[in-house]
Amino acid sequence: MRLIFIPGFGETQRIFSQIAPHLPGEHLFIDNFDLLGSKPIPSLTGIVYAQMLIEQHQITRQDYIIGHSMGGWIAYIIKHLIGCPIVQIASWTNPEKVVLPIRKPDFIYWLVRNGFYFNRFNKQLLQRNYRNSPSAQIFGDVFQQLIDSPAAYIINQLRVILNPLESEIVVQPEICIHSKKDSIVRYPDYPVITVDGDHFNLFTHPQEVIAAIHSFLVV
Repeated sequence: MRLIFIPGFGETQRIFSQIAPHLPGEHLFIDNFDLLGSKPIPSLTGIVYAQMLIEQHQITRQDYIIGHSMGGWIAYIIKHLIGCPIVQIASWTNPEKVVLPIRKPDFIYWLVRNGFYFNRFNKQLLQRNYRNSPSAQIFGDVFQQLIDSPAAYIINQLRVILNPLESEIVVQPEICIHSKKDSIVRYPDYPVITVDGDHFNLFTHPQEVIAAIHSFLVV
């Protein structure tokens, strides 16, 4: 059994460090920078990126995919394309569930290119939402990763999230794990396993997330 882990926006495989060692099977950790970090890809969509990952890693319907946040969105699209089982953690099937200050992609891309979006001031401002929270450190680390990343890489990730898909998707995840205090992705409308914590529940409340995934793997 191969478990494929897809991290979210701005994240690395560290986001899975609290749960992956406790899960069985062969592990493959996707590094989104490999395909999205080298140059701008204006035509990029979630479906285009999912197909790129399928081809690069020879993903089949026998694989299991575990995705956090944007990674869960990509997992959802991969399931649509090849039918493999997936776990979504703090993720979505409806892009409207993603909390954004504005919903004008071109303007967001402009802000990123010019350093107005991911910077130290906004990091300090947004970290106030995580004051005294167990996830304060991991949020700060992810945001710092975005500050330090090339603008083209950030924008390519945003394209995966924001650019409209070429076709409608009607599949559903096998397991969706979410927290009601998630302020980055709103609570789903379909059945979920609710755990404590917030958007980074897999890092701050790993035992609850591990238990939910184990129930999925033994089915």
